Amino acid sequence: MYSVLIVDDELSIREGLVTLLDWESLGFRVVDTAANAIEARHKVELYSPDLMIVDIRMPGKDGLELIGELREDQADLHILILSGYADFSYAKRALSYNIDNYLLKPVDEDELQVYLTNLSGILDARTTDRKNHAAVKVWSREMLAQSLLMESSVQPAPALMESAQQSGLLWDSYQVVLIRLLLQDHADNGPSSSVKSRLAVSFEENNWGIVFSLDSYLGVLLQPSYQKELVSKLMAQHIREAAAAEGLECIITAGDRVDSLGGLPVSHQSALARMKEHFFYDEPGMIGPDSLKLKLGPPANPQDTENRLAPVMDRLYFAMDTGNLSAIPSLIQEAGGLMTAAGWSEMAVKSYYVRAVTSISGKLSVHYKELGLAQTRMDGQIQQIYRHTSLPQLQRYISGLLEQYAAGITRDDMDVLMKRMVDLIHRHFDENLKLETLADVFAYSSAYLGKLFKNSMGCSFNTYLDTIRIEKAKELLDQGSKIHQAASKVGFSDVDYFREKFKKIAGISPSAYRRKDTEHENDLSESAYENN
Repeated sequence: MYSVLIVDDELSIREGLVTLLDWESLGFRVVDTAANAIEARHKVELYSPDLMIVDIRMPGKDGLELIGELREDQADLHILILSGYADFSYAKRALSYNIDNYLLKPVDEDELQVYLTNLSGILDARTTDRKNHAAVKVWSREMLAQSLLMESSVQPAPALMESAQQSGLLWDSYQVVLIRLLLQDHADNGPSSSVKSRLAVSFEENNWGIVFSLDSYLGVLLQPSYQKELVSKLMAQHIREAAAAEGLECIITAGDRVDSLGGLPVSHQSALARMKEHFFYDEPGMIGPDSLKLKLGPPANPQDTENRLAPVMDRLYFAMDTGNLSAIPSLIQEAGGLMTAAGWSEMAVKSYYVRAVTSISGKLSVHYKELGLAQTRMDGQIQQIYRHTSLPQLQRYISGLLEQYAAGITRDDMDVLMKRMVDLIHRHFDENLKLETLADVFAYSSAYLGKLFKNSMGCSFNTYLDTIRIEKAKELLDQGSKIHQAASKVGFSDVDYFREKFKKIAGISPSAYRRKDTEHENDLSESAYENN
C-alpha cells in the first residue's frame, strides 16, 4: 500500500476525502490528516508519505509555502493540490514546485480515482526498478544488507545467499538496529552522511557490523558477538557521540534477534515498530526487545477521551489564572495519562497539547494585556512541542512553558481568595464554572471553600453565579437577543432551566421581561409623540 497524507484546515474536507474512495482497492492508504502547515511538516517526517493532498489556502502558512519547504528535501514526493476557483492563479504558481496536478473543490471522485490509478503504476515501476537495480551479482556489503532487508520471501534468492557467503555474512544470529537522526532545520543530508561515515569507520573496519542507509534511517546489521547488553549500551553511546559530533540528537531502536538471513525482515520490522512507538518508551539509551513501554490501552472512542480531558484542561486554565503554578505539572501529566491509556498516537498526543496550550494562552492573553509580548513568543515555543521525542520530556517542557507564561501575570491583590473567586466568576460566568473545579485549583475541599464563600458573600457559590448570569441575560434581552440566545451566551445549555432560574431570581419570566421592556419603549415613544 502507498501512503497518503491529507492537509486541509476544514475538518469536513479532510473527513470527506478519507471516505470519498475505497483507497485500498486503488493501492493506497490514508495514514493521517493535518489541519495546518506546522502539523503537516511533522507528519511528513513521521510517515514519509508517498502522496500528499494539500489545500492551497490555510491559516498561517498556506499550501504554497508548505510545498516550497517540502521540495527542499522531498524532491520525489508526489503532491496533489486542492484549489477553489478563486485560487486558480495560486494553482498555476504551484506548478513551478513540480506538483502532479490540482483538483478544484468540491473534488470530483472520478477525476481523483483516475489520478490515483496512474500514480499507482508510476510508484510500482519505481519500486520494481529499485529492486532490479539492487539485484546485481557483485554486491557491496551495504547494498547486500539493504537487499536482504527488502527481501519478501522466507528464504533469500540463491544469488543473495551466494553473495552473503562471499561477503562473510553467514552468521549464527542477526539483529537490525535503526537510527533516526533528528535533523531539525537542516535542508540536506550532509549531517546524515557525516554520521554514517563516522559509524562506518568504527563498525565496518573493526568487523562489528554493517552500516547502511534505508529510507529515512541509518542502520546497523549487528554481528552476534555484539548483541550483549553491555556492548549494546556502549554501541548506543558510540552512535549518540557520532551524532553529537554533527550537532544532532538521535533515536535508536533494536529489532528482535533472528537466527537466519531470511529472518532479517522480521528484525527490521520490529525495530521499525519500536521506532514508530519510541515516544511511549521511557528509555534514554537504545530501545530494544527488553525495553518497557508506557502503558497503552485499547483504542478508545476519541470523543470519550476528549470529554474526560475537558475538565482537566479547565482546572489547568483556572490554576494558571489564579496563580496556582504548582498544580500545572500534575495536570499536564494527568492529561498525558488519559491519552496514553486510551491508546492515542504520538502525533495525536502532541496535537492535543498544541491545541490546549494555544487555547489556554490565548484566553489568558485576552484578560491580561501584560501577556502581549509573551503571547507573541508563544507560537514558536508551541511549535517546539512537535520536536520532543518522549512523553515525559514533552510534559516537562509544557509544564515549564506554562509556568513561565502564567508567571507574567500581574496579580496585584488577587491573592485575596474571595476576590480572586469573584473575579473569576465575573470573567468566566459563561463557561463551565463549578465549585469542585475551583476547589482543586485553590487546594481546598469543595465543602470548605463553599462555606468560606457563603460567609464572605452572604450566598452560596451557585446562587452568586446564577445571579451574575441572569443579570447578564437581562442586558442581552434589553439589547434584543432572543431568549435561547441569551441563555446560551450566559452559560445555560437548557432553555427551560434558564427560564426557571430567571423567574426565581428576577421574579418574572424572561418572556414577561421582554414584553415589559417593549411596553416601556412604546410608552416612551407615545410620550415623545404627545410632547411634540
